Amino acid sequence: MGNCCSNSSNSNEDNGIQTKNIPPNLYSHTPPSPPLPPIPPVSQPQSQPLYNTPLPSDNSAYYKNPTYTNDNSSPLPGAINLLYSSDDDTQKEISIDQKSINDTVDNHCLNCSSNLVDKDLDGYPSEYCSDQCRKDASLAGLANPVCILCKEFPHVTGSKFCGKKRCRNLPKCYFCKIKDVHKGSLWCSKTCRDNTPNWQYLTVERTNYMCFVCGLEYALKGRDFCRDECEQWVNNNAPCLLKLPQNSEKYRDVHNQFVNAWKHPHKQVPSIHAIWKIYCNSLLNGQYNAYKAEVEKIQQLEGKPFPKGEGRRIMSAGNEQRRFHGTKLRCQIGFERSKVCDDKQCSVCAIIKEGYKLRYVGTGTISAAFQRFGSGIYFSGTSSKSDDYNEGSLITYMGVNYKMMLLNKVVVGKGYALTRDAMTLTSPPDGFDSVLGEPSSNGSLNYDEVVVYKEEASIPQYLIIYQTV
Repeated sequence: MGNCCSNSSNSNEDNGIQTKNIPPNLYSHTPPSPPLPPIPPVSQPQSQPLYNTPLPSDNSAYYKNPTYTNDNSSPLPGAINLLYSSDDDTQKEISIDQKSINDTVDNHCLNCSSNLVDKDLDGYPSEYCSDQCRKDASLAGLANPVCILCKEFPHVTGSKFCGKKRCRNLPKCYFCKIKDVHKGSLWCSKTCRDNTPNWQYLTVERTNYMCFVCGLEYALKGRDFCRDECEQWVNNNAPCLLKLPQNSEKYRDVHNQFVNAWKHPHKQVPSIHAIWKIYCNSLLNGQYNAYKAEVEKIQQLEGKPFPKGEGRRIMSAGNEQRRFHGTKLRCQIGFERSKVCDDKQCSVCAIIKEGYKLRYVGTGTISAAFQRFGSGIYFSGTSSKSDDYNEGSLITYMGVNYKMMLLNKVVVGKGYALTRDAMTLTSPPDGFDSVLGEPSSNGSLNYDEVVVYKEEASIPQYLIIYQTV
């Protein structure tokens, strides 16, 4: 394949083509004509010579009589006038010798005009010297529409593909590097697949972001890691935190939930500095999953619509939801470290290590005054409300003030809705798994709350670091 930056050149003196100072997109030429016999003088000026217009060999063109045209307008470089009639299905197929095409068209790149064209997979000369020139011509709007298969390179004149007979841009077999792959596969054949070591590993679908642990390979679809070894490292080192790449789906999901749930009109939406994924130990994960399974077994909620969702949303197992929680911080986790600290006054690290504990309920300055629904663990779907309880998470780092907030998985189960305070509660009413504090015009709440009364009903999932305004 040619290169648009190569120094190769081609002398045009032999074929009579003139190329001086002609822009690439306006280049034209007149094919050489054989010597003509003397023509007697006539009163009218002699017309231009007539040329039989050849057709590309990969087009099934039909004709009744040869079609001729006056060559009084110069075609684009490498272009061929396709003047023929195809309205009669009984006509015979034309087979054009490839050499006649090569002799008729120019062999210089349509984009750079300096290099010779390369050849496609079947050996036919193309219209460009390199893939870069193909892309440049498309971006500049100087090329044909794109190939119907790859949608990247312009199709060659007289074909629907970027090659004469087929797409030249199809991926090659992972093993032999020669043949085109089958659709949805990495290989051209079962033989090549079976000859590839550990081919099963290659067939796993991957994400567009790197592994959270090693950062060397793309993470597996639906997971945070590129391989089992990386996941095992996290399990062995839990509890721990891993920073989410900003291009990952998880980052965008959490970011959007935080921003969209910031509802206090007098509080400006803050800028997120970082989002960390929390990996709790196996004990906390096991207790949480067992409780979720127990609630689902009793309530049978999975697949049912939310009571006030107008049928547009359905519940997951145990009616698991993501809710925010604000609390105190005493270390610089998320800035200078990703491991939890041992300070017993650091509520963020204590929750990551041990989960939420009922014995600490109401120990915060603000939370002690607003236990509207008794002695439970409080969450909210409104990030700006949880920010009100972050009085102890303010930290100054590199001269900038930040706060932290936890985003948690909460087994809401069957929730009991309340609009007024019930400060003596120590559990939800019989048959219910949580209490839902709902705002109302005549109630005591402006924004939502979810209260659970069992420690295993929630587990931290993300740590959000955001700049204070």
